[in-house]
Amino acid sequence: MTGIGRMAGGSVLHVLDHSWPILSGYSVRSRDLVTAQHRLGQPIMVVTSPLQQLDDPSAADVTVDGVSYARTPVRGAIAKAALHRRWPLVREWQIVRLLRNRILQVIDTYGIDTICAHSPALCGLAALQAARRRNLPFIYEIRAFWEDAAVDQERTRTTSLRYRLTRGLETYVARHADAITGIAQHILDDLRSRGIASEKLFHVPNGVDAERFTPVPRDTKLAAELGLSPGAVFGFFGSLYRYEGITWLMRAAAELRARGNRFSLLIIGRGEEELAIRAAIRDYNLADQVRFIDHVPHEQITRYYSVVDVLVFPRLSVRLTELVTPLKPLEAMSLKKAVLASGVGGHRELVQHEVTGLLFRPEDVADFCSQAERLIASPALREQLGERGREMILRDKDWKVLARKYQGVYEFVSSNRGDAAKLVPQSAVGS
Repeated sequence: MTGIGRMAGGSVLHVLDHSWPILSGYSVRSRDLVTAQHRLGQPIMVVTSPLQQLDDPSAADVTVDGVSYARTPVRGAIAKAALHRRWPLVREWQIVRLLRNRILQVIDTYGIDTICAHSPALCGLAALQAARRRNLPFIYEIRAFWEDAAVDQERTRTTSLRYRLTRGLETYVARHADAITGIAQHILDDLRSRGIASEKLFHVPNGVDAERFTPVPRDTKLAAELGLSPGAVFGFFGSLYRYEGITWLMRAAAELRARGNRFSLLIIGRGEEELAIRAAIRDYNLADQVRFIDHVPHEQITRYYSVVDVLVFPRLSVRLTELVTPLKPLEAMSLKKAVLASGVGGHRELVQHEVTGLLFRPEDVADFCSQAERLIASPALREQLGERGREMILRDKDWKVLARKYQGVYEFVSSNRGDAAKLVPQSAVGS
């Protein structure tokens, strides 16, 4: 693994479910976080779980943005069968076993000083076991309660044994971690309600690489190719989960049109709701207003952002969306785009109504239309919201700023365990 031999003392091992080149909000946050820490001078390494190999069978140890990523091979007939055939409990046990052993191998080979695992809880459990075997500080980052996502996707129920076991495992890992970071205050509040000590809870919110997502001029050629009609262009880019509310958005768009408004809507994404969305476009006769693209190469996405005036995030109100903050609104604000979002808890942490964006009552078509009409009618309002959004990103949400928050977490676990402060000191990276 290129460059690992040069790692100095105080190195941090991040344990991930999956990573780049698999494209997801999870992998984007992971890459931005570890790359920003690397640029600050923190010695960093990453190990991914066996699930990386299922989605990316050719995955091998690699260096990305100067950071070394170690993969966890799936070896053994039982492990391969359990993962591919999704044998209940055996699958989870094999994931933890394989990942724990890979973490121990990395620790022993490269001299890791601190382990930071990122949800889901199977990653946390494997990392916790490895950390305790080598007497290392263990940090657990919670990005979402994955059992809630399974409920929304109708793969389980809140009354099911699977839900209770997953929630119980999450609580177990959190209780035994030396520190916990959460991407949203609502997540930390939920952990406090489970009896997790407040002093070991830290908020490290979602962020964006403001250098990569920097405003660009409108690509008029692309707008023409897409056939975007005159008027404001609304857009949604992201995974098409049910809770994102895009099928609902088609009903709201039909009402917006019925009120005499001229606009286009550009949707880019893949996911479980794709067929339902296409059916809604047909049922509401929106073919002239909506352009639906299932995939755009990541390196070209800013071109598509450039033709959009307003990014819409119509998330439905469910436990997951009330607790978790998404990434996409931050990308939009970094690009100086106006944001129109439902007022679920995750959005309220990111968007200040009338300052950095506009919020509407979740699943309220009339309120959505009222706010959308303000943005259609006033390019000046769109520009003002975009300017303020970009200012907020540079001040509070750029990864160069957020990566420093982890320095305090590392120092906390180091001092609480009585270890020498071998990690990069706060003074070395700025305040």
